[in-house]
Amino acid sequence: MSEFSDDIPGLIVHPADLLGAERHPDSMRSIGCCQGPAGGNGLNLVCSNCGAEVATRQADCYTQDQVTFEPTAVCLSYSDG
Repeated sequence: MSEFSDDIPGLIVHPADLLGAERHPDSMRSIGCCQGPAGGNGLNLVCSNCGAEVATRQADCYTQDQVTFEPTAVCLSYSDG
């Protein structure tokens, strides 16, 4: 079991690996304590192209620094390149 209580189900990636997403226009979705969004106020990243809510960024002092994609909002694809 994780030491964090705000774990969000979904595909997790490092924020540096995130492409094609930007902050949610609702700034209340990115509330945190001191270092960044805590991820407890709903999806806080949207698709840069269509604006659909796609992921939650957690980057606060008491959370992992990670992006968790909403499983129903993304399609996985793999590349050898």
